[in-house]
Amino acid sequence: MNRRNFLKFSSLGAGATAFANPFSQILIFAEENPAQAKKADLKLTVQTWSFRLFDIDEGIRKTKQAGVKFVEIAGGIRIRGENKRAVAMTAEERKWFLAVAEENQVKAISVGGNKGTRQEFDFAAELGLSVMQGEPDFERLTEVSKLAEEYKIRFALHNHAKPNRYWNYKETLTRLDGCSSWLGFCPDVGHFARSGIDPLTVVKDLKGRIFSIHLKDLNDVNTPDGEKKDLRDVIWGTGKIPVEAILCELVEQKVQGPVIIEYEYKWEDNVNEIAECAKYFHKIVPNTAE
Repeated sequence: MNRRNFLKFSSLGAGATAFANPFSQILIFAEENPAQAKKADLKLTVQTWSFRLFDIDEGIRKTKQAGVKFVEIAGGIRIRGENKRAVAMTAEERKWFLAVAEENQVKAISVGGNKGTRQEFDFAAELGLSVMQGEPDFERLTEVSKLAEEYKIRFALHNHAKPNRYWNYKETLTRLDGCSSWLGFCPDVGHFARSGIDPLTVVKDLKGRIFSIHLKDLNDVNTPDGEKKDLRDVIWGTGKIPVEAILCELVEQKVQGPVIIEYEYKWEDNVNEIAECAKYFHKIVPNTAE
């Protein structure tokens, strides 16, 4: 938040209560944006699930249209109208996918929806990906971390909303004993907000463990014990999640990896919304290394 906006919000006083973010941390914010002066290693990325109604090649073209250079491949994709697991792409389809991405100057750097099998690591290695994310069984975390270290590909644990097994990140942290440093997190801030958990607190608590992040803004948030609301994605900076504060925290932590737009609304045509999220990202983190 820049000085002008900070003063504007401050001057609203008690009258701003109705519009205040329910996550109080956003109100405790510096006058100047700490991300402005730092060189960030964050890579703005689109999750191809945002374009799940379309074939994967159309998703690549839409990513380019939105002005984004990187994608995270969804665990489930469409090729020529057929739904399939990304890891099940044939050798010919993988070659075709990489050619489409290169033609559109878009690079795949991550893949989602993984259980941490050797087959999935082989797929990621073949496509030159640096991050995998997914939700392995708790009992396999040590095994997955060893595979990640073997392949030199970071594996990020991904959460969905409560009661998904990874919704309670504090419990997950207790299960990482004996795991290598190649195992970390891909927090989905939208799903934490749906679970009534402050996403900024999550990002702070996971310092040193974040490999990637599904960054979202929502029209509202749930409280831990309140009525569950009908939540939907909105353009970054226009909703109730402290996106700016989260981005600044990621820069402060020197996180290296994808900041992923997974826009799960207006499925038929959301390119403009994704493009606006991209503009917001570059306004807050202008020195991104890409």
